[in-house]
Parts: sequence; C-alpha cells; structure tokens
Amino acid sequence: MISKSLFALFGAAVVTLATPQAVAQSGSNGWEFAIAPYLVAAGMDGSLTVKGIEADVDVPFSDIIDNLDFAAMAHFDMRNERWVVTSDLFYVDLEGSNDVALGTATVAVQQTLFEVAGGYRVSPIVALLAGARWVDLENQIRYTGQILDEEVSAGKSWIDPFVGVHLMKPLSERWWFGARGDIGGFGVGSDLAWQAYADIGFRASKVVSIILGYRAIDMDYEDGSGRDLFRYDMLIAGPQIAVAFSF
Repeated sequence: MISKSLFALFGAAVVTLATPQAVAQSGSNGWEFAIAPYLVAAGMDGSLTVKGIEADVDVPFSDIIDNLDFAAMAHFDMRNERWVVTSDLFYVDLEGSNDVALGTATVAVQQTLFEVAGGYRVSPIVALLAGARWVDLENQIRYTGQILDEEVSAGKSWIDPFVGVHLMKPLSERWWFGARGDIGGFGVGSDLAWQAYADIGFRASKVVSIILGYRAIDMDYEDGSGRDLFRYDMLIAGPQIAVAFSF
C-alpha cells in the first residue's frame, strides 16, 4: 500500500521530463537564443524498486496530476549556422498523503534533472548531438498506523551521457516540423536510457512561438542488491506544449 502512494507522487515528479526544442533561427554569422517554459501531460509505465521492494507502475496522467503540488520546467538554447548548445533544468518538490490499510502513508519527493548538450549541423536541417543528463532523486516515505510507525528514505543521483540526432524542417515561413532521438546511459548511469519526440511549431511573431508535440523517454537504472536494491525502469510518454521566446 505504501508503494502505491510513492508511485503516484514519484510519477508526478517525473512526467515533465520533456525538453521542447527551442526555435531560434540563426542569422548569417551571429548567435540567436531562445528560452521555452513547457508542460507535458504524460503517464508512466514500468516498475520501481525501493529497499528491495518491487511493484509495477501503470499510472495515467489523470491520476498523476492529482498528486502534483509544484513543478517548474524551462529549456534554453543558443545556435548559429553550424553549432547548437542546449540546456534544460527541471525541479519538483512535492508531498502528499494517502490512507492505506490501518494507517496513513506520507510521501515526499524532490527531483532535479539538468541536461546539457552540444550539436553540429551536418546540413541545414540535421544536427548531430552529444550531451549528458544529471538525475537526482530524494524520496521519503512515512507510515503511521495502528500496528506500525515507520519511515524509509532513499536518494539516488546519476549521470547519463547520450548521443542523438535532431531534425528541424521548415514547412513554411511560420510552420516547421521537428524530431529528435537520442540514446545513452551506456552503464555509466542508467544501463540504458533513450528518448524520442516529434513536434510541430508555429511562429506567432519574431519573438513568440508555440510548439505542440509528443515525447517518450525511458530510463533503466539499477543500484545495490537485496534489501538495498534500488531500480527505476520506467517509460514516460505523452503530449507536450511549449511557448518559446526568441531573441
């Protein structure tokens, strides 16, 4: 029962992993910049193991949003005709309680994800990417019941290097299509981590653009064994929306 409370809150912490592609288009020799706050309505499918206790997770977005107290997401990039540099910072701090058999389970979650990547355009529409994603999780579970009072905490941090390809194809002066795929982990952090997305962008003005898309990200991370085993094997996928400001 404690695990179900953890999954709902933990899910709320990670559903917003998506990083919208900023939309700055570089001039002849100069750099252009873009910043994009974003939201993603994703669900979770996978498994989570904490202190050797494993349970399956199949949580739709409608259940996750009920447990989300606070989330903040922003993406930044800079680019010119050949080079692209991007970064993404995501932070969430939340706490919630669920009634369980003979007691109450309270779960607190803090999560930070920070991604940095560099890219080189091999053509006007295709860029090769390489970077790293830092993941930091802090979880605390407090159970107060008629039979048992218990508190369990688990915190993990790791870095996933990755390589990928990004495509951005103009459809008209105001519309474009974008897609990205990357793969990483390689046993350095996660055993395997990958993400893929596709989006459609509309340039409403020289400064503001609207981006709609769909993203999937999967991480398989494992550390420890027995009662100390921590494993996060999760697919997070769903539609997203971003508002990008270029300058």
